Amino acid sequence: MESNDFLNSNSEEIKELLTAIDEVAENLEAGLDCLSSSHSQERYLNNNQVCEMLHISQRTLQDYRDKGRIAFYKLEGKILYKLSDIEKMLEDNYYKAWEQD
Repeated sequence: MESNDFLNSNSEEIKELLTAIDEVAENLEAGLDCLSSSHSQERYLNNNQVCEMLHISQRTLQDYRDKGRIAFYKLEGKILYKLSDIEKMLEDNYYKAWEQD
């Protein structure tokens, strides 16, 4: 940038700064979603966090909800899952390996 240039909303530097701010805001929101409730000390996860944890796609997660395989909360369009419910679902679907004689 030359010394006689002015920064405005169309400047590349400003666009990069705004993009970085948006990324920080998204990361903060995801972090806040993970904070435990002051009443129950339960952790809540959003769709992306559950998908990453279970190594599944968003579509598969939606299928689990539609078929009642996974418990969830829906608050004004935002979907949250209790970490303990996810862990229980995994435990309920655990099959122990057969023991060899």
